[in-house]
Amino acid sequence: MLSLRLLRSLWITAGIMLLGHVVTLYLFLEHGVSREYGVPRHFDLNGEGNFASWFESFPLLVAAMVTFLLASHYRDSGAPLAHRWAALSGVLLLMSIDEASQLHDLFTGPLRRGLAIDFGVFYFAWLIPAVAFLVLAAWYFAPVIRSLPASTQLRLIAAAGIYFGGAIVVEMLSGFAVENGRKSTPYLTVLTFEEACEISGILLAVGTLLRLLHTVQPRSTIELLGAGGGTVGVAPAATAPAEPR
Repeated sequence: MLSLRLLRSLWITAGIMLLGHVVTLYLFLEHGVSREYGVPRHFDLNGEGNFASWFESFPLLVAAMVTFLLASHYRDSGAPLAHRWAALSGVLLLMSIDEASQLHDLFTGPLRRGLAIDFGVFYFAWLIPAVAFLVLAAWYFAPVIRSLPASTQLRLIAAAGIYFGGAIVVEMLSGFAVENGRKSTPYLTVLTFEEACEISGILLAVGTLLRLLHTVQPRSTIELLGAGGGTVGVAPAATAPAEPR
């Protein structure tokens, strides 16, 4: 099954990336090997313009595509929350773009200078608008989560907790660790844990969303990049799809 192979490949690649990241940090801390050039640069999960940043954005893109297919299905079946599924797809797409381009860092400098923050919870000042947006998003998408079966709810809540626990909570803690310097062992350790949480959380979410797509469309197919005429879509199911409550 395509979705299972894709998910397995993502988990394997995630393991390789995390291992490469840890080895890169070891070589940097113990032997002074630069993380800015050559092969090590591409395993730096906190870097930009490298394979690691592309990989972290890719599962978010997959989640956005699967959520879009779910939104299309619920819209065609007349489900009342289809528009919120579409909005969730848009949010995941923006998160994917941001992960690759680090757009959120644009807020950090101006806010840090304006609020005179030297270190602490909001040293990475982009967290201030991020927390506000997260609260708003939680309120807006809560009906979507409540409409799903209990097991799916728990998986998605756990995935979101792990992802945002890393992206928000651990990032806040790194604001204290950064006082030791961005090249210090405490900061790099917290950074590694943060990235591991983000990768694990989004992959758990992708697996849950793919399972949900298969539930509502038991015979669904996802056609990409020229397969089946270059379309992206969900094939009709042979039986009536299961709908959220």
